[in-house]
Amino acid sequence: MIFMPFSPRWLVHHDREAEARKVLATLRGLPQDSELVEVEFLEIKAQSLFEKRTVAEQFPHLREPTVWNTFKLQWVAIGSLFKTKPMFRRVVVATVTMFFQQWTGINAVLYYAPQIFLQLGLSSNTVSLLATGVVGIVMFTATLPSMLYIDKLGRKPVLALGAVCMAFCHLTIAIIFAKNVDQWQTQKAAGWAAVAMVWLFVFHFGWSWGPCAWILVAEVWPLSARPYGIALGASSNWMNNFIVGQVTPDMLTTMGYGTYIFFGIITLVGAAFIWFYVPETAMLTLEEMDTIFGSSGVAVADQERMKAINVEIGLDNLLNGGHRAGSTEKNGDSFDEKDHHMVHNELRE
Repeated sequence: MIFMPFSPRWLVHHDREAEARKVLATLRGLPQDSELVEVEFLEIKAQSLFEKRTVAEQFPHLREPTVWNTFKLQWVAIGSLFKTKPMFRRVVVATVTMFFQQWTGINAVLYYAPQIFLQLGLSSNTVSLLATGVVGIVMFTATLPSMLYIDKLGRKPVLALGAVCMAFCHLTIAIIFAKNVDQWQTQKAAGWAAVAMVWLFVFHFGWSWGPCAWILVAEVWPLSARPYGIALGASSNWMNNFIVGQVTPDMLTTMGYGTYIFFGIITLVGAAFIWFYVPETAMLTLEEMDTIFGSSGVAVADQERMKAINVEIGLDNLLNGGHRAGSTEKNGDSFDEKDHHMVHNELRE
């Protein structure tokens, strides 16, 4: 990391724009006067100005970018999310969704798969490790196609159905475990059936809660609160990840098949939480999200602020076919209609 350059976003945010432009051009393999580099640079600058002006409006006492103010801002901004009912509901959706993602038991399986498979009758350490390798392959394979259906099916159906399928796997493992706990050596087929259910559980997590929970947590926030809201959701995820990692060995030792019953019930509760409390967020605009959560006007104000910034720095003009002074069109790096459409989509998202 010592030899890595600062990120363009960090440089822009700290008023080192010439360095930011140079780093960005190097990363893209384009000359600094390329219009593609200019558009991306202005997008980064617009986001930086948006964050600074949002802070100046919402927390004027912290507008000066001192070290102490920067430190305080993180806590004050996160604390502000708990002060209004619409924002607090978003907090509940983000943090509780991540709570249930971890308490499906996915990391209990990923962290302790060798012990779990040994407990299910795979007495050979080599066979246990091979079975553990399949877990990773299944997870990877199941996650890849998610981009094809998550927008079409919606967040709620994917998460709720995924939770029900995972709970079924947990409870099936518990039944197999309870019936064969003392006879794994003579019931090899039962052991492999339980292992297959573990693989199936991982598969169901991979196509549902693995990618979709993170998408949901990002979508519920307006632009001005998104960095802090996502951070709150991520902190819930990692805190619960840590707890699951600490308690799973004791659960496997003391509860036996009860461990899978516990995770199965928690996962079913998660399905109910998603279905009855969490709104559908797929394909909604930020204004529609505000209406759902009861905070109408926040997204509109954010978009008006961003639009004014885009006009101020010339990004709006460049996206609509204008050219900055001194720009060149060489090496095929001109800003064509395809690039125009692509960047407009990125800004809309």
